[in-house]
Parts: sequence; structure tokens; C-alpha cells
Amino acid sequence: MKTEEHLETLNGYIYPSPNVQSYPQMSQLRPCVAFDGGNRFIKWVDPENEVRMIPSCIKEVTETQWRRIKPDPQTVLIEVDDKRYLIGRQAQELDGEPVFQHNKCELAEIIALVGIEPNPGFDYVHIAKFAIALPSDTNDSDVEALRKLENYPNVREFKRNGKPICYTIAIVDPLNETEPAFLYAQQQGMFAFPDNPNAVWDIGGGTSIARIYLPSGTMVQDAEIILPGTKELAQQVATEVQATLGLNYSPALADIMDAIARGDCLYGTAKLDFSAIYQDVCEKWVESARAEIRSKWAKYLPNLGEVLIVGGSANLAAPMCEASGDCFWIAPEPQLFNIIAMAHISGGFNG
Repeated sequence: MKTEEHLETLNGYIYPSPNVQSYPQMSQLRPCVAFDGGNRFIKWVDPENEVRMIPSCIKEVTETQWRRIKPDPQTVLIEVDDKRYLIGRQAQELDGEPVFQHNKCELAEIIALVGIEPNPGFDYVHIAKFAIALPSDTNDSDVEALRKLENYPNVREFKRNGKPICYTIAIVDPLNETEPAFLYAQQQGMFAFPDNPNAVWDIGGGTSIARIYLPSGTMVQDAEIILPGTKELAQQVATEVQATLGLNYSPALADIMDAIARGDCLYGTAKLDFSAIYQDVCEKWVESARAEIRSKWAKYLPNLGEVLIVGGSANLAAPMCEASGDCFWIAPEPQLFNIIAMAHISGGFNG
């Protein structure tokens, strides 16, 4: 039975009335936030329904360093638990740690603060559902790490770009990478054979994951393929570059990956051209992936509809797309496809 002290929201959650400072008013509610703390880029949907993306790099700095930091649209400044972090471009430029060097789920308690933003005009936000991507929900330790973000009805505080924010998160919804992309593509009628099993191949920085889904949305468990992502490819390139060009240092993996993403294969201000090395390593990487897919999917290929390729490194699979007769195809805006799919599937767009 409701009393005068409580207010029921549209989502069915019940909070004390707005005059209780610790709890949100309706205007402070965000029904869902979609967040993808990727190994190469962090992506989220902000309160104005804009998809945001910054480099996935973090650096803890001292108070003295903090006072010297200048604003940057590709960097988010986080102050929490008496610690100060740069996340994004300036962390990368100041020799911070790429997320792909760590377990991104274990870093989520800090990195996810990038995506926690109140509605305009407020410094308090209640998030009914925080949808966050992870490689696999069968990894209990990863899921447990993400669940630590749930804090309702308690309140947590931090500063984001110098602005104090209080927040509560009721539910964390861990979403398997590839699943939102499949469901969204299915809803949008993107598959030419919707009554057949179809697949999604997500080629990212840390891992490259390929999964087959039945029309019902059920994942075919024994057809799951997890391959190394572009981090390993970049490591191979860096090793070859150092040896071939006689460098007295090992090229930074993040810079190698950036050059590959740009498509110019030029390293550093000296513009060292590693395009020939990359081409050789890439061909071997693609052939290895092709062999794994043929082996693991042999009994499924006769009835498989299509393979949708997403992720920031989706273009690596272009040779396979050309050879497949359109069975393999790259999603529009493959870098952003996952976060857009997450937002549509989970309700992460406001309004």
C-alpha cells in the first residue's frame, strides 16, 4: 500500500518522495544507460541520446598533475575515493595504461563512471538499468565485477569533469558481446535469411568473437569461436617492425593499432611505414581465422544464413567478405554498431 511518503515511477520502482534528499525525482531518472567499455574505445549513450566515444586508456595522476590538466573533448576527468583519473585521449598521450592490458570488467568500477551522467540541469541521477557489454556471461568473476556497480538504495558520489555527481544504479545488465548486434540486426530485417541461423563476428581489440544464433535468439553454444583480437596482431607487427627497421625500442601497441585503424600504417612523427609488414601479418591472421571458422562451423555452414561483422577492426575481414559471395558482410558503422544495438535492445535511448 502506497503512502504519502512514496512516489511510484513509470518503471515500477518506488522511491521516497522528492523532499527526501537521498532519492531522485522523476526528472532525475534515466531508465537505462548503455555502456561499452571496449578494449580500444569506450562508448556510451549520453542523456541527450548522443553516442560518445573516447580512447580506452586510463591514467591515475597526482594532485599536482591534476591541477595542470586542461580540458579535452576526448578525455573525461574522474575523481573518486580520493583518487584522480584521466580516461581517454590525454591518458593515452601521457603514457597511461590501455584497457586491453587489463581485464576491462575488473576496471568497470572506474571506467563506467565515464558513462554516468545526470539529465541536463541535475547533479543527481538514478539509473534503473545499466546495460554493459562483456565477452561472456559464463565468466562468473567478470559478471561479479560488473555487479559491483549496483548500489541502490545507497548513494555514491564522484566528480566528472569537475562536477559533483550523486548516483544510484538499481540493476546491472551484463550483455554478451555479439548478442545485441544479432537482435538489433534481426529486428531491423538486415538478415537475408531470417528463418535460418545467422551469425555475428565481433572483431575487437582484445578478442575476436564469432557466435551463431538461432532465429529465436538462442546462441549455439558449441559453435562459439573466441580468437585473439587486434592486440595480438599489433604485437606481431610491433615485433616485426622493431626487427626489420632496427629500432632500439619496441613500438607502442596503441600507436600501431591507431595507425592500422587510420589505414596509413605510419608510425610516429618519423612516419615509419610498416604497411608491407602489416599486410603480411594481416593475411596470416585472416587465414587463421578462416581456418578456425571452417573447422568449428563445418556442420552449420550448409544452413547458415549470413555472418554480420561488427567491431572497430571489422575491416580486417574484408577479404573473407569478398570471397564469401556476400555471406559475410560488414555492418554499417561497424565501430558503433554494438553500442547502438545495445541502446535499442535495452532501452538505452532517452525518450
